[in-house]
Amino acid sequence: MSAGRCQADELSGPVADLGCFKGPRSVLCGHLPPDVAEFDEVVEKDHGRIETRRGYTFDQLDCLRAPERWPNLKSFTVIVAERTIKDQTTTEQRGDISSLPVDAARINAAVRQHWRVENSLHWCMDVAFNDDQMRLRTDYAAHNLAVLRQLALNAIRHAPAPCQGGLKTRRLVAASSDDYRALILGLV
Repeated sequence: MSAGRCQADELSGPVADLGCFKGPRSVLCGHLPPDVAEFDEVVEKDHGRIETRRGYTFDQLDCLRAPERWPNLKSFTVIVAERTIKDQTTTEQRGDISSLPVDAARINAAVRQHWRVENSLHWCMDVAFNDDQMRLRTDYAAHNLAVLRQLALNAIRHAPAPCQGGLKTRRLVAASSDDYRALILGLV
């Protein structure tokens, strides 16, 4: 991990070519500021992949479109995530605005923590219960079923059961085995 100051012309690859965030949610006026207030780089090796996240944090808010829309805005960050799995490398760019002062390491960690929550909770709900495909829209049905699915997920996660496999497998076994379901619910 490293942190420090650098000039925008020192940025290489995707950030140097970024120019602006594309699409309807664009917040930049068309250029990156000439000076990067802080830079942070984190390299993680896990599950057979190498991920490098570079955070370029800026405090020059005049390059944003209508920064007054965010009264407590103090900085914005461009994060370039480079992921290598086997011999294939993919690069993703994200922009984040923040009420935190310029601190590239802290903002990079906060963004990573956000994605940890997303991956540990929402991804598990989608895999185990196909949550993204639920189409309930009537009154409180969607909320009520989301609460029930969360309770079921917690029961499956904390079950003192000998069942092997992931959450989805254990959910399917619980649906088809009275003994396993009773064990998960603490009825045995």
